[in-house]
Amino acid sequence: MYEYLIGYVTQITPEFLVLEVNGVGYKLFVANPYRYEIDDKKQIKIYVHEAVSDSGISLYGLFDGEDKELFEKLLLVKGIGPKSALAILANEDHSGLINAINQDDVAYLKKFPKIGPKAAQQIILDLKGKMTLNSDVPDKALTQTVNNQALQDALDALAALGYATREVTKIQPELENHKTFTTDQYLSLGLKLLMKK
Repeated sequence: MYEYLIGYVTQITPEFLVLEVNGVGYKLFVANPYRYEIDDKKQIKIYVHEAVSDSGISLYGLFDGEDKELFEKLLLVKGIGPKSALAILANEDHSGLINAINQDDVAYLKKFPKIGPKAAQQIILDLKGKMTLNSDVPDKALTQTVNNQALQDALDALAALGYATREVTKIQPELENHKTFTTDQYLSLGLKLLMKK
């Protein structure tokens, strides 16, 4: 139904953000809310996927058209829901994801939260050879004012994506070495470290 929304970010939480469009606030579940910043003067475009389930209707926000395409392909995999697809896309290394699928790399796919051996094999079975990466992807780095909550917000966002507390606790000391990171930078580094485990 929706392709994208253009509006102002008015609220950011570890799981979702609120995008105000013509006086209406849309709750969008996104992979990395801290990639965005609250700004009532600057409109942004967020691609949207509408998911209908027994529990209601949810909107999922994707950073660009490529993210939306990958997200919707992941949803075609049996057993992969919108939250699992978001957690997979939170790691911005889409080339690593696509290579893992095309090279039958079950071990790589199992590093994502709630993706076990069966789900990893199903992803490969359903998507091998069907996923490509556009070379003209826009720069995804958006700056955000650094504050004392940056690290905590990033840790909360990792938990919201489904990573276990013990996994997040293991990487926390490494994150704490970077005193001036924004939440987005902490979250990006955290995802990279979790994928290396």
